[in-house]
Amino acid sequence: MSQKSIKAVDLLLSKLDKEDLDNFIRKECKNDSQFRDRFLALGAGTVFIPLAENYSARINKLINKYGGRHGYIEYRDTFDFNREVSRILEEAEEAIQNKQWEVAIAILSGIAASGDDILNSGDDSAGELGAIVAHCFELWHDLADSELPENISQEIFSIAMSRFEAGELKGWDWWWDWMEIAIDLADTPEQQNRVIKALDAIKPKDDDWSSNYRAKTAQSYRLKIMAKCGTPEEQLEFMYANVDNPDFRKELIQRAWDEENYAEVLRLAQDGLIHDAQWAGLVFDWHVWEMEVYRQLNDTENTLRLARHFFLERNGWGRGEYSMENMYRLMKSLVPEEKWNDWVNTLLKESEDKREIRRILFIYTQEKMWDKYMNWLRKNATTYNLDAAPQEVKQLDTEEFIRLYEKDVRAYFQRANSRDAYRQGVELLRQLISYGGKEEAETIIEEQKARRPRRPALIEELSKI
Repeated sequence: MSQKSIKAVDLLLSKLDKEDLDNFIRKECKNDSQFRDRFLALGAGTVFIPLAENYSARINKLINKYGGRHGYIEYRDTFDFNREVSRILEEAEEAIQNKQWEVAIAILSGIAASGDDILNSGDDSAGELGAIVAHCFELWHDLADSELPENISQEIFSIAMSRFEAGELKGWDWWWDWMEIAIDLADTPEQQNRVIKALDAIKPKDDDWSSNYRAKTAQSYRLKIMAKCGTPEEQLEFMYANVDNPDFRKELIQRAWDEENYAEVLRLAQDGLIHDAQWAGLVFDWHVWEMEVYRQLNDTENTLRLARHFFLERNGWGRGEYSMENMYRLMKSLVPEEKWNDWVNTLLKESEDKREIRRILFIYTQEKMWDKYMNWLRKNATTYNLDAAPQEVKQLDTEEFIRLYEKDVRAYFQRANSRDAYRQGVELLRQLISYGGKEEAETIIEEQKARRPRRPALIEELSKI
């Protein structure tokens, strides 16, 4: 609402007497159920005992309103639906700020109970439906982090554990938010034991990714609750007992590294390579730790072995320190100069066997193998490849380079059949001219203008050169 409209509202309120206002509110509440719900919410916690069911009912009304006769909220309507539910969540924010704990609990409980209905109510391509549930749990965490009376803290803990044990939102990561809230509030042995019992009940199943993921996540939360009620020694023992959990393995490796226990770092990393062989990302992580140890110990043989592995095997995974460029530079710094040519030939052979063109061209460029690069271009003379070639290759035989470029441009125009394609062809002709092929470009232009049947759009674009 604009500032001007707000001022008009304030003016009208100053002129209306109580009876006029009462009659207006009664009339609107009778005719507009959503207005009635918002008005009655003003009395929650003071005049009325707040009930979570009332807020779930308000959500369901909005789902029915925006779902229309097909019961499905279309993409274009999800923003307005989000905005209306957000107004209810604003009531929870105000309740938290005003320390109306029971009101906040009722609102957030009611909306969370409708979480599955919200998420499945329509097209969430824009993320508006998921954003509602995410906002709801943000407020749950804000509430749990507040300075709460003991009875309220216990109530929220009981709600969170009951919802977690009942599997509310189990198909979503928000299910784990219930556990996070419970752990944050678990301050008594009884509460902590209840958390541990619920987590220990989550077991993996063979070849079931979802259940294995849940089991490992449960282990991570088990460690978190142990930080509140266990000793550091017990936590360490628990991580070693469940070292197949990659989060635990990473933590244990980092601890061993900090303690300069490099033998233990290697043992854990190499065990991880065996256990997680099917997961490329984890294999990369364990190889990185191996490399860290070998470089720390100045183990040239193993450092070279892993540098070669990263260079040849990463296929886009390697970034930063372990990029193809950095690994090549590392190898060149460690291989004796008299053995480097043999090393390069081995890298080239393996790259050729795997048809890793990007790697082959990289080696040609690093080693200034311009003749080899040009031979490859002769067999793969596309404008894209020619444009990407190093300047040294382009200047190796300028006439031949122009002929190769001219040939592919001419072939391009044979395929072009739309104005966009003609425009792209014109850009290729400009590039050909920039390489020194002005005469060749003019020949292609005349050929294209003479084509039959005539192509007015093509002629128009060519005239712009």
